[in-house]
Amino acid sequence: MLLGLGDPQSKISGRLLDLPFRQPERARRDLEQVQCRLSAETLAALLHLLAESPDPDQALSLLERLLSQSRSELIALLDRDHVLLHYAVVICGHSYWLGEALIQNFDILCSLQREKDMERSLEREDFLERFGRFRSHSEETDVSLLLARFKKREYIRIALRDLLGIATLADTTAEISALADVLIAAALEQAEMRMRKRHGVAAASARFAVLALGKLGGNELNYSSDVDLLYLFSGPGPSCGDVSLREYAIRLAQLVTDMLSRATPEGATFRIDLRLRPRGHEGEPAIGLQETLSYYAEAAADWELQALIKARHSAGDLALSRDFIRGAQARVYTPHINFSAIETAVNSRDKIDVHRRRSLALRNKPPAVDVKLDRGGIRDIEFLVQCLQRVYGGEERWLHASGTLFSLQKLNDRGHLDGHDFHQLGQAYEFLRVVEHRLQLQRGQQVHSLPGGAEELTVLARAVLGDSFSGEEAFMELLRTHMARVIAIYDRAIHKHEQQKKTGREASEILGRAARQDPLEQVLDRFGKASKELRESVGDAALSAHGNRNLHRFFSAAVTTAERQAVLLENPGIIEKALPLFETSDYLTDVLARHPDVVRVLGGLAGASAARERALHDADSPGLMRKHYREAIFAIAAQDIVSPRPAFESMRENSRLADHAIECALRLVHGEESLAIFALGRLGTDEFDIASDADLLFVRAPEAGEQEARIAAERLVNALSAYTKEGAIFAVDVRLRPRGGEGELVVTAAQVEKYLEEEAQPWEALTYSKLRFVAGRKDLAPLVLTSAWLRIVELAASPGFSAAVVEMRGRLEKSNRYANSFKLARGGFYDIDFIASHVMLREANLVPGNTLERLAALCRQGFLEAADFEKLRQATLLYRTADHAIRLVTGRARPELPVAEHARQATGKIVGRILGADAERDLQSKLQETQGQVRRLFTKIVGA
Repeated sequence: MLLGLGDPQSKISGRLLDLPFRQPERARRDLEQVQCRLSAETLAALLHLLAESPDPDQALSLLERLLSQSRSELIALLDRDHVLLHYAVVICGHSYWLGEALIQNFDILCSLQREKDMERSLEREDFLERFGRFRSHSEETDVSLLLARFKKREYIRIALRDLLGIATLADTTAEISALADVLIAAALEQAEMRMRKRHGVAAASARFAVLALGKLGGNELNYSSDVDLLYLFSGPGPSCGDVSLREYAIRLAQLVTDMLSRATPEGATFRIDLRLRPRGHEGEPAIGLQETLSYYAEAAADWELQALIKARHSAGDLALSRDFIRGAQARVYTPHINFSAIETAVNSRDKIDVHRRRSLALRNKPPAVDVKLDRGGIRDIEFLVQCLQRVYGGEERWLHASGTLFSLQKLNDRGHLDGHDFHQLGQAYEFLRVVEHRLQLQRGQQVHSLPGGAEELTVLARAVLGDSFSGEEAFMELLRTHMARVIAIYDRAIHKHEQQKKTGREASEILGRAARQDPLEQVLDRFGKASKELRESVGDAALSAHGNRNLHRFFSAAVTTAERQAVLLENPGIIEKALPLFETSDYLTDVLARHPDVVRVLGGLAGASAARERALHDADSPGLMRKHYREAIFAIAAQDIVSPRPAFESMRENSRLADHAIECALRLVHGEESLAIFALGRLGTDEFDIASDADLLFVRAPEAGEQEARIAAERLVNALSAYTKEGAIFAVDVRLRPRGGEGELVVTAAQVEKYLEEEAQPWEALTYSKLRFVAGRKDLAPLVLTSAWLRIVELAASPGFSAAVVEMRGRLEKSNRYANSFKLARGGFYDIDFIASHVMLREANLVPGNTLERLAALCRQGFLEAADFEKLRQATLLYRTADHAIRLVTGRARPELPVAEHARQATGKIVGRILGADAERDLQSKLQETQGQVRRLFTKIVGA
């Protein structure tokens, strides 16, 4: 039913907006309560957001409760930041479960405002780091509650990425799985600590591992999956204190299971399922390695072996997990074509059908479509994939993989699934898993069946299809079409292989052909005759195994749609220019895999930067602005891989690009007459880089209205940093403004001057020494820059300035959480940064430009000794070049060398090509040696 909201007395300013509320009177009451708390502009934004929500009733109801129970600071935050309002409506409209979590912990919304990496998928090490911070700030002593609370907070971020279309299905399930691994590891760590307290230090020598099976093993965990685990210990072995190793391991397994599955006010962390362990319910919770291997070699049913396809290490002793997986592989994949796997799949499918019929008969209810267990559902696709892996995996190790989508790709590459079946199965699997996710997000329950009521079905259909929704009947038709295709492919494939089982000859011929053909060749085959030039462009490529994987990943993404294929067919020779990128940069490979059309940019790297900047500056929509920025930033990075140049040249180009993006965004939000925008931080010194935040200061023109300027600034921040399907441009940080997070978003020139004169801490002079005008009212630039410089020079002249600088440097040093940081740690880049700004202010000598240019000017003017300058120059080049190389390779801003071998080597090679071979050799030692030299200079110039 539609609710008219056109009351001229309302705070909606007479606007008429029809919303599809199911309970209009309750919605009207909720809106009346919301109107009392939000500004008219925010209320209007809310109405638009509700119109896009799959369940506006639920979204409005939960939001009303959130606002009624929240502090005034949160309401003010939602009024200022409509991105957060958008996030809240998205969560509440899709998930009652997570909406309740927002109400109970409304600080989560504040944390989302600080979130800088929404576009990036988090990995295990990221969740470990986040959990460490969360635990350090929590006073909670109940481990189970702490784990459940952290999981729910992270689920909100993961769900937002999913629901906003930022993350793919594979991204979402991989993040949920990585989070699960971290929570399991945390539970194991706590359990081991308790066991050591009970049984003595000898217990610390016990080797214990947790293996993931099922969806977690395949890195495909749902929002509400059971977690299938297998607990292993090294036994037999010495006793652990006052108990045997076996008894110790069993107690440890029980303790871990209890921590993870015990009910808390936030719910249980996970439902732990141990039924896939040897002997199922009758087996012991933890089993010795040799006993486990003997069981799978001698007693396991074939379906148990099939379950081990997805076995992988989750927590505990990695070497123990590897020993098990290595020993079990010989049983999972036999050294010949394994046709018994077909019988296992058929029998398993029959058992599911029988169980489903019995369950429906007992409930005496009309059957609802089950997207997991019904014919043509998720389980059929998983069974078919695992069946074919086991049929051919003994002869083709390349087919050994745990994830369903990845395994589908490999089966297609080897010719065991043709292109048509591969695409239909892949599309069906993704669609059915999205339906499953939307069902489970609603209440946080393990649901796979469609709702019976028409209204609930409409909500589900809107949640799944979004803007493509055209009615629940169209949704059901699409669902039935996908499931019918799966049934047809499943039956045809099983029948085909059953026939092959009888003869054996055809299977051997197919296997022989597949084994002789390279997987990349099969991907190229999909381009047909037109692929000749593509083959030639990659035929002579001498790529490493890592580079080949990235190349294969790109082609696999490029063939998924006709539009993407057309890009390569129109530009076949351009792939040759992309080969160095695949060899060196996972970051650029990721960009190409997500947006294959960007490969066109490689055709004109040299001399096209000005044209790309103009295109960005003149973009007439946020979407076009994001597209042009993505292409331009990709081109800069690609040029740096192909022809490495000094890092400061690249950073200057990135800074100019960021300036153009800010100018464009300001024009799009109609703020050119009301605002002057200034940069601080890395953007202020023209050292902006991949994954940098833009530190901005918004200054209001004297004649501009306060609200007008604030709205323009908020919209500009949203335009630059909001996460959409096209991604974000870059994160914007406004915390360096007067009074930081407690201050007004937009200030006047007089307020900036007054703050620096009366309230600023001495160390803030260093921050404002980087102030640079970027966009907007040019007439305000000299006023703000001149007055700010005079005030910070006065700050630097005050007694105790050097001591305050040293104290602040020490606080930053203590905040460092990286073992080998060359940024925050003693002698890192911040030492050089503080030296340059400190000398400038001490001598009242303003030097514009980047850090290197500032140091050089100070040396020429006699404020730095020549020998000291040379050491600082070399250190600055090393630090900034290493930092830039890490960002080029990984796309991430981490102030230490990568741990992964390929990324570490690629980083070293880039540094060597820019600074010379000496810099590449033992780069870590060179960085550490440099830190010692820099710290001595910091002590000499600034103070001890």
